[in-house]
Formats: sequence, structure tokens, C-alpha cells
Amino acid sequence: MGATSAGAAQVEAGKPEAAKPGQPGAIRLDGHFGRGRRAAAPQLDAMQLRLDDPDLDADLKFALDYWFRKRAGRLAPSRADIDPVEIAPLLPRVMLVDVSLDPVDFRFRLAGTGLFKIHGAELTNKRALDLEPPAYGALIHRLYCDALSGRAPMAHRLLIECETRRSAFLRIILPLSEDGATINRLLTVESYADAAQDLRDCFEEARLSASRS
Repeated sequence: MGATSAGAAQVEAGKPEAAKPGQPGAIRLDGHFGRGRRAAAPQLDAMQLRLDDPDLDADLKFALDYWFRKRAGRLAPSRADIDPVEIAPLLPRVMLVDVSLDPVDFRFRLAGTGLFKIHGAELTNKRALDLEPPAYGALIHRLYCDALSGRAPMAHRLLIECETRRSAFLRIILPLSEDGATINRLLTVESYADAAQDLRDCFEEARLSASRS
């Protein structure tokens, strides 16, 4: 179970056409899950998508195109380059992540209100490894490590399966750099299409299942 890493060469090759946020899209539930009876323990997985994948919906294409424009030929934009007014429709599903090194760690400086609705908890000031269920925190930490080492945007379809339900959502990780040489923050945007309530129920069941383990 795992997501593949993308090289920086994919960034230019996968640069999308400009898009406008807020356009809905379906999220497919295919992945690495086994067929047949669902396991009692929650399963989580992430499938990396090409940056030009047609499944990347309008919100994530908009975020990626915005990142490219603000990058202006550098390694990555800085935090100061990101104007919340210019990405206002995305803000409820935006997370700003501080990167620490030695050891590598990730802490949420800002988490939108839409994330609270999905996870049922305030995420600001928490670490990626604090996310519930623990398997989800470990997965997100690993994806952030991949983005840090790849020094380039990464898009994923994340899948979560519990005993009674399964759901999925799309996510993009966009690196930020203050000095043009070191990735010191990550900006993420999530997209749930019309599956937000089902996804919230799935996370709640996963958390309860993990707490009983």
C-alpha cells in the first residue's frame, strides 16, 4: 500500500490549463483495496495522479495553475506570494503546513473550516502524525515526506475503507519556499465533490474502529 513519488520533471510536463474553482467532479473509488468482504480494521491508501490527469478536478487544477503563476520560474512560491483573496473559494479546504527538519515533521499552521467538518476536530497546531485514525496520520506524514523530497507538486486520490462503508477524495500538495532553495511550508487543497458527508461518516467510523483496536 503506498503512493509513488514524482520527480520534478513531471511538474512542467503536467502543467494544466487554467481552471476556475468550484466546478464539481466525480471521484472514482478504484484503488488497491481488496475485493469482497470489507475488513473490520480501517484501510487507507493513496494513489498518485499525474498533474495532467483528467480526474484532477477544477478546484485542484485551479490551485495548481495558481501555484505555477506565483512560482514565476523559482523552485516554489513563498508564503507571501499566496493571497487568500485570490483563492477564496478554496480556503475552507486549504491547509498550510509548517515543515521542520532534523527530524522531519509537519505541523498545521492553518486548517480551513471544511477540514473540521470532515475530520470532526480542529487541526490547527496539530502534527500530521496526530491525525486520526493513526494509519491516516502515518499516510499523510509519508506523502508530505514524498513532496518534500520531490520538491514538486503532488496530487493523490486518497481512499478510506471501513467495515460498513468506503469513500475517497482528491488532494494536492504544493510546496512553498522562502529562500528559493529549501521547502519550508506545504500548501494543500482537498476536494470532496459530493462525497463530503459520506467521507465524514467514514472517518468517524475509522476513528472509532481504531480506538477499539
